[in-house]
Amino acid sequence: MRRRLWYAAPAVLVALALGAVLAATAAGRSGAGGQTLQLASASTDVDHSDPALAYGVLSWEIEYNTCSKLLNYSDTGDHVSNELTPDAAAGMPVISKDGKTYTFTIRSGIRFSDGAPLTAASFEAAMNRDANPSMNSPVDGFVTDIAGWSAVNDKKAKKISGVVVRGNKLILHLTQKDGGMLDKLAMPFFCAIDPAKTPVDPNGLTTVPGSGPYYIANRTVGKELVMQQNPYYKGDRPHRAAAIIFTMNTNAQQTYLQVSNGTYATDPNGLDNPSAAASLAKKYGINKGRFFVHPTPETDYVALNVTRPAFANVAVRRAANFATDRAALLNVYGFEGGTSTTEILPDSLAGGVRDQRLYPLGGANVAKAKQLDGGKCGSVSLWYQTGPVGTPQAGLFKYELTQMGCQVTEKPFQGYAMYTAAGVKGADFDAAFAGWYQDYADGYDFFHILLDGRTIAANNNNNLAYFNAPDVDRKIDTANVLTGPARAKAWGRLDIYTMQKYAPWVPLDNRNVRDYVGPRTAGYVFNPPYGAMDLATLYLK
Repeated sequence: MRRRLWYAAPAVLVALALGAVLAATAAGRSGAGGQTLQLASASTDVDHSDPALAYGVLSWEIEYNTCSKLLNYSDTGDHVSNELTPDAAAGMPVISKDGKTYTFTIRSGIRFSDGAPLTAASFEAAMNRDANPSMNSPVDGFVTDIAGWSAVNDKKAKKISGVVVRGNKLILHLTQKDGGMLDKLAMPFFCAIDPAKTPVDPNGLTTVPGSGPYYIANRTVGKELVMQQNPYYKGDRPHRAAAIIFTMNTNAQQTYLQVSNGTYATDPNGLDNPSAAASLAKKYGINKGRFFVHPTPETDYVALNVTRPAFANVAVRRAANFATDRAALLNVYGFEGGTSTTEILPDSLAGGVRDQRLYPLGGANVAKAKQLDGGKCGSVSLWYQTGPVGTPQAGLFKYELTQMGCQVTEKPFQGYAMYTAAGVKGADFDAAFAGWYQDYADGYDFFHILLDGRTIAANNNNNLAYFNAPDVDRKIDTANVLTGPARAKAWGRLDIYTMQKYAPWVPLDNRNVRDYVGPRTAGYVFNPPYGAMDLATLYLK
């Protein structure tokens, strides 16, 4: 089961084999000064460095700067756009009147880090590799409406019939209109590849030729990843450091101290010391040079399993929403940890359509919860992930459910193990702490993946509420053919409709990312679509 969330792997002490942080003047876009940036990744490595498989926050930060896509979010001018712009494509695609055919023209002159030219066939190869069942790529659930994709995935064909190359043209044929297709194509799964150097490997390749400002020159799993400038890159995107070296699985507390003294330029995963956030803000201010706070396109929630007795009744699910003290749960994250919410979508995806009056944003309304529940709750099995956030939040939520009349038993898990167990249809949980970080900037990524009853399978389910409402499914389909502002507003209206009529979740918060950089680190730029810093703009003063 996939999650684009910050994950809490056990801290592992590793020997710090740090090269000297080179003293140099501020490097420009060409990497003048030959700077090497040393970054730490506290308590975790990337999940994969192969674009067909990579799905972690840090993985996508790296691939944002190491690959070319048809469309991307430009960071030219040290500002990351929220709007899609052409990347390897010469312009936006020509879309047929029925919305089922997309024609891209690929720019000439782009080269991979091994010198090979990037062509339309580079994208065709990437898509066929993604669809190959041996790769088991997480992208499959997003693009089954590309004609012939499912046939390849089901081993009925070798190539995707709906992906056609004619010279410098890449043509995509869809089985149905999909107003979110362009956003999907901007995901790193669709990075162009050099077919000769990127064979199918179910374990994923540790290095592949890159066509962006950087490429992954070396990776030792669990220890180190090295990004270097692509010597053939001629574009205008930032690439200030000559090399960026990640030391993986560092100790969180040591990393905080070593960012403070400048040994590391930063930890791109964000501040892993919530208790320090308030003091850092007091000392450095917010977004003024060393401590940064930004909202992310993410929602934390408790999934209420509608298939089991405890929360089969919508009145009881609504009662749980009234019983929840969202402010107390948010406080566990510490200073500037995020913003409480009672809705499914983060603000950036709702088209301005919001109604935060449905349930309490601050403290609980226990009286209303008891009135709605009427003694129907019964026994509740509450699943959660252990850690400095998960454990205290589970204790608080247990107390809140008890206040409305439930009898709660907690079951702890380490990391992703909870998602794996809860993703099995028929799993014996009633409520589970979860969260979702957008894969691409569209409400379909929340509603279809997390709340569409047609996606429920025997295992690997993302719909942890096991919510199946045909009227919501129809509204998902209706919204998915729309484009532009009308599309975003449709997702916002569906959000309110779902939480008011069905309440399959207890939405909790939209989390902030808090970044902390070293005393000589400059060039910080936040990338809103990815909810993370832009690695390529960093340099040493």
